[in-house]
Amino acid sequence: MGCWFLFMLPLAMANLEPFALPPGFEGTWQGVPYASVVGPWSENFTFSITRIPQGDYLFQANLPFDASPEFRQYWSWQRSYLRVSGEDRGRLLHCPGPRDPKRLRVAMMQAHAVGPREVTFCLRKWPGYIDSEHPFPFKTLGCYTAGPEEGCGCFNWTLRVDESGTTLDYQVSMAGSPLRQHSKHVWATLKRVPYVATVDLHFPGPGGHFDCDYTHRDEHQTPLASCPFALYYRPPAESSTVARSTFEHCYNLDAKVGLVLEWDLDEKASLLHVQISALAEAADYVSVGFRPLGGSSSGEARRAGTGREQRFGMRGADIVLGHSASSADSAGVERYYASAYSGAPGPDESLEIWNASVERRGGRIALEFRRPLVSGYLFAKHGINASILSDLSDMMWAVGRWDEANQVPSYHGALRGWREVNWTDPEFDSRPLLSLRPYRCGMVLYP
Repeated sequence: MGCWFLFMLPLAMANLEPFALPPGFEGTWQGVPYASVVGPWSENFTFSITRIPQGDYLFQANLPFDASPEFRQYWSWQRSYLRVSGEDRGRLLHCPGPRDPKRLRVAMMQAHAVGPREVTFCLRKWPGYIDSEHPFPFKTLGCYTAGPEEGCGCFNWTLRVDESGTTLDYQVSMAGSPLRQHSKHVWATLKRVPYVATVDLHFPGPGGHFDCDYTHRDEHQTPLASCPFALYYRPPAESSTVARSTFEHCYNLDAKVGLVLEWDLDEKASLLHVQISALAEAADYVSVGFRPLGGSSSGEARRAGTGREQRFGMRGADIVLGHSASSADSAGVERYYASAYSGAPGPDESLEIWNASVERRGGRIALEFRRPLVSGYLFAKHGINASILSDLSDMMWAVGRWDEANQVPSYHGALRGWREVNWTDPEFDSRPLLSLRPYRCGMVLYP
């Protein structure tokens, strides 16, 4: 126990020898994330750690989100630069792409503790950091100073290798409501694969020049987007693909649970007709949440309990849920509002819906309803005339088991996801969380 404590001393208390990751971290790792912000995956995530000749480290990852190599341009990627010495010792500059070329820093982390087989990085603010531009609930949850180390309550990234050096736990967590566990942003168990990722780029300089470069270096995907990792192409499982839909828009948002989102939009009548469905073997209920100001950094959004600060939590969402337990004779549609970042939402009828129904058919459970473009808690309680067609709007979904005895939904666990959806033109953009083109129904998907 005493030796472990010595290994876990914060870096600020250690001497200033060059920072080093635990032995066995370097290499390429691969596995299927069982929890992520967009939902559980069904396809491989590839991550690599490479030490460059100067001694610093480069982390690389590609995030296909279960889209085939045909849609590689819609994949996201991540590149992180870890400095081992100087004023940036132990700092990790995180550059997720693609991003605005004018942005120099998207996220920075600091290594706080290093064990014999693990390391944890936590969020770090830099001079000029503006809280409202980042999706962390600094004000509402006070997460930045909530833990023993600064930043760990808002965002922490733990990497842990096993004794054999063949398995790596990859755990990125966001904030969580008080007394609740942190939100699993990306959690995966990765296995070492026999491949050494190449490094062919200029490492960022120290201090004020330790920045992302979205005009050159960081505008391109990592080598992990190419062979041998981009060829895990398999025919789709019939149950996970809706080849025909009566709706104008139809997209497969998660192959693991067969989550399909379909809708018709009538802008003249200011109406959305939506259906969300999932595999019946995975769920007794299926739900969808709407946040018209989910990406807003305004004071109005903050005061109303929504906005960018809540982005990776549930707070501010009007939720419609349809349940139909396989052993029950009854089915129903419920409405809720999420007033907390995490935890169960409460019953609320602020969101108007019409012609709502839930049914089981063809091995699926489907919830269908109509709603106005402007409605919900913000409008009813705060008089905010915000439409879900706003470019600040986002949505979320969850599936799970219905608790028949208590007439409430059981906790969905990792069977949930978040996305930005352009309800008017869902394929207008090539960025991975904005364009739904790779997930269009009837296209070839991973099972």
